[in-house]
This record gives sequence, structure tokens and C-alpha cells, in this order.
Amino acid sequence: MPTADAREKTRLQSARQTLIWMGVAVALLVWAFKDLALLVGYAVLLAYALLPAVGAIERLRPGHGRRLPRGLAAGIVMLVLVSLVGVLLVFGVPRLISQAAHFAAQVPAAASRLVDDLRVWSSARGLDPLLGTAIDGLRANATELVQNLGGSLAGGIRWLFGGIGQLLGLVLLPLLAFYLLAEAEAVQASSLRFVPKEARPEIIRLGGAVDRALRSYVRGQAIVSLVMAASVGLALALAQYPVALLLGVLVGLAELVPYLGFAIAALAIGLTGFSVGPTHAIVGLSLYIVINWAIGTFVTPRVMGRYLKMHPFVVTVAVLAGAKLLGPAGALLALPGAAVIQALVGEFAAGDDRAD
Repeated sequence: MPTADAREKTRLQSARQTLIWMGVAVALLVWAFKDLALLVGYAVLLAYALLPAVGAIERLRPGHGRRLPRGLAAGIVMLVLVSLVGVLLVFGVPRLISQAAHFAAQVPAAASRLVDDLRVWSSARGLDPLLGTAIDGLRANATELVQNLGGSLAGGIRWLFGGIGQLLGLVLLPLLAFYLLAEAEAVQASSLRFVPKEARPEIIRLGGAVDRALRSYVRGQAIVSLVMAASVGLALALAQYPVALLLGVLVGLAELVPYLGFAIAALAIGLTGFSVGPTHAIVGLSLYIVINWAIGTFVTPRVMGRYLKMHPFVVTVAVLAGAKLLGPAGALLALPGAAVIQALVGEFAAGDDRAD
């Protein structure tokens, strides 16, 4: 008769085989429904990012009474978030559009002045024989270059939004995150009904590892965003930039969204600087690009590697792989995805050691 250890080892092996087949099925579904997978991934990340705020509100005891229900705490946090986003859309977007229209109207004259300044600078240094032809070509093609740049930016924005399910996905995102925050146990119990009974204990154990990995990712990303916001805000303030603090906050938030976040932050900095003068716009954009490159090269891989226990090389490759497989929107899910895979592999190895 098989011993208890032998029966447990057989049960564990059967559960592992079931999980492997389920993993293959989930991977195929993710590949077939990329937009839905991205939406769910973003909802999970948003829920983890808001989890500390929900916990803080849940611990409040009005009038020294009972703790607030978790659903009410999650509702308060989500309502505040949606309200802030709504205020930003109502008041911030029209202003940005107005500044963009003013910027577009001033671009030809500003480009002409910039080329003239470049011609004066090269003549003063005797560089006309080397740069004269290039400057003349730049003058002739300046308008076309600006139009191509605007078209590329618009195309990148359309590409990203096309990858996250269009506007409907953005509307459903806070609702899905609310369900995860307010009814996490009910969501887990409902999801486990799709899993065979013999594999459910293993799924629950692996879920704990995934939870720890995602919490680590959120902490690391928060540190990177704070460093970026503080660095850019301070640099713009030293450059006597208008609303430097507000732009720093925008840059920190934009760090959460690869590619599109950088484009939006650069656009805001450029438009704000252009309201003072072309030189201010160039200085601000140059500072932002240099700081973004430095932090992206030296800070982000190390911080995320520390919290996710991954080497900077692996972090960089994961981001590139996410962008390649799911487009720019997938770059945001690359690191948490890599963290989840790493945690699952570690738990599988730990389970094998216990079984042996």
C-alpha cells in the first residue's frame, strides 16, 4: 500500500501536470485576446497601486467605532481617482490643446529663427564651409520635418490606444480594479471554480508568491517615479521654468506609461517652455531627455532589479520583450510579468524540494 508521502507526491505531480496544461491554455488565450489581457493586467496593477490607500482608509475608525467596510474604502479611493482624472480631462486637456494649437501656429516662425541663429553661430566660428549646405537644407525642409514629427507622434499614440482596447477598455479599467480591491476573496473563489479540485491548493500557494512579487514591483515603480519627478522638477526649477513643480509631478506619473508617457511629458514641457521662448523649450526638453536617459539607464534597472530580485540585464530584456510581443502597452506589463514568472518558477522549485 502506498505510504502517505508517496500519495502526496503523486497528488502533487498530478496537480503540477494540470497546472502546466492550464498555463499553456492561458498563454494561448492571452495571445488570442491581447487587448483583453492588457486590460486585465492594467486593472491588476492599478488595484495593487491603490491597495495601500484602501488599507489606510479601511483602518479608519470614525467616532472610535468599527473599521470601515473594505468595499466602502475601495469605493472612496476609486471615486477620488476617477474624480481627479475627470478634473484633469475637463480642465487640463482643453488647455493642452489650446497650447498645442498656439505652438503649431508659431512653429514655422520659430523654426526659421532657429535656423537663422544657427547660421549666425556657424558664420561666427567659420564653419560655413562645413555646415552651410546642411543649414540651407534644414531651412528648406524644416516645415516638412515638423509635420513628419507630428505625424509620428500621432501614430504612436494611436498604436498604444489601439493595443489597450480603445476607449471602452479605459472606461472598464477602474471598474475591474474596484472589483479586485473590494471583493478580492470573492473574485478568487469564483476563479478557482475553473480549476480542478486537486490543483486548487497548489494554485492558492502559487497565488501567494504572485502577490508578493506584484507588491515588490509596485514599490519599485513608485521609487522610480518619485526619483524621476524630483529630478526633472528640480532641474526645471533651476532652469527657471514655469510651473516646474507641476511638470515634475506630470513626469512622475508619465513614468508609469512607457512611450506614450514620455511623449506626453515631453509635449507638456515643450509647450510650457515655448510659452516663454524657443530657447526655453529646447533647454527644458534637453534636460528631460538627458535625465530620462540617465535614470532609465542607471536607476530603473537597479531599483527594479533590487525589488524584483532580477539582474539589470534581465530587467532590460523583459521590457524589450514586452514591447515586442504586445506593443508599447506591453512594456508596462513586462516587469510585473517577469516578476510573476520568476515567483512561479521559485515556488515550483520549492514545492519539488518539499516533495523530495
